[in-house]
Amino acid sequence: MIEDLRRVLPLRLQITTLFLFFMWLFFQAYQPWQAIDEDLLYNTGAFDNVTDLSGWVREHGRVQWSDDTGYVSLTSTSRLRFQLPVTTGDLLLSSGKIKTTQLKRARKPWDAARIMVYFEDEKGRIQWSHPHDVGYMSGDRDWQLYTVAIDVPSFAHKGWLELAHYGKSGIASFDEISVKPAVWKQTYSHWQMFFGMFWASIMMWLVLNTHFWTLPWGKPLMAVGLLIIIGVTLPPATMFQVASSGAEFSRKVLDTAEEVFPNQASPPSVATSIAAKPSTETIKSASQSVPVQIEKLAKTEKSFQAPDTDSRVKVSPADIQKLGHTFLFACLGYIAFIGFARKVSLKVLSYSLVLFALSTEILQLVVDGRLFGFADALLDVLGIFAGAVLAWVILHMRQRSSLI
Repeated sequence: MIEDLRRVLPLRLQITTLFLFFMWLFFQAYQPWQAIDEDLLYNTGAFDNVTDLSGWVREHGRVQWSDDTGYVSLTSTSRLRFQLPVTTGDLLLSSGKIKTTQLKRARKPWDAARIMVYFEDEKGRIQWSHPHDVGYMSGDRDWQLYTVAIDVPSFAHKGWLELAHYGKSGIASFDEISVKPAVWKQTYSHWQMFFGMFWASIMMWLVLNTHFWTLPWGKPLMAVGLLIIIGVTLPPATMFQVASSGAEFSRKVLDTAEEVFPNQASPPSVATSIAAKPSTETIKSASQSVPVQIEKLAKTEKSFQAPDTDSRVKVSPADIQKLGHTFLFACLGYIAFIGFARKVSLKVLSYSLVLFALSTEILQLVVDGRLFGFADALLDVLGIFAGAVLAWVILHMRQRSSLI
């Protein structure tokens, strides 16, 4: 198959493939951030001494530490938080190591051992549509380092770093936790310009050498391709604004539904339920009725749930972007196959579309450092496939009707 493609593919597509491969390798290995200040945790995230736990707040569950380990371990339904000083517009370089021992995750993949950095607005509401995950892990795995740069949004009134075990069982261990103010490396912008200019040049070279715009379906194909590129290069702030508008709209819809159907009250939010529950330390020191307190503690442990960061944001930036891209790639696949399936090789056409889908995902690395996701690329390819199938069905129906 590969040899066949090498014989069939034009030289320009082979050159484009090699360029995108080296481009992906470079940005996967390149670290665009650079810490510029001291650790906001005052180096307590190393957990070398028991005094390092003084700045942390154990809000739920059990936290284990000893001189022998030098790291903290959390049992199921446990979380540990540290309040961060926040300044709007700052970039926070958050990192930490996670180790899991026979940890069974819950309903969602992130309901496991998890590190998060999130922010509250003036009313104490957490905006989950803003990027917040540093890393999460489950199963039985050794230490793994996670590093993510998260910007402080304009609505931030209070910031939190959270270490949590949202799984069903097992042990979650954390070590070498740090949050440092950072900046983008100056050389990163140079690499962005270098690779971005080359990417644009190669795309223009492909367009000018194919002359497909002279064909009936050429101009619509070019227009959809430009829309996809614009969607990829939208800044995260714009995507966040769109997501916030969608979340606000969904909240209004839910409020209206509650007014129309007052008997079907919505369940309390996780943040409210957690705030209403007493912590384990408060329960232990409340009175001398130990059996009653133990019973309360058991009930609290059972009813504890991870924050549903997926459902609380009705429309997230990633969802908007990927659903829009999948739809546009479906349109791209439909136009390409219905307009060019009988004019060029199907192998070359299919390879060109898949290569374009991969290039748009790699372009995210160049634009703002967003990670390349194979799942996102797979959604784009599925969109192309759906459009191609629809085009094939329409062409087949036209052919049958012409024979009748």
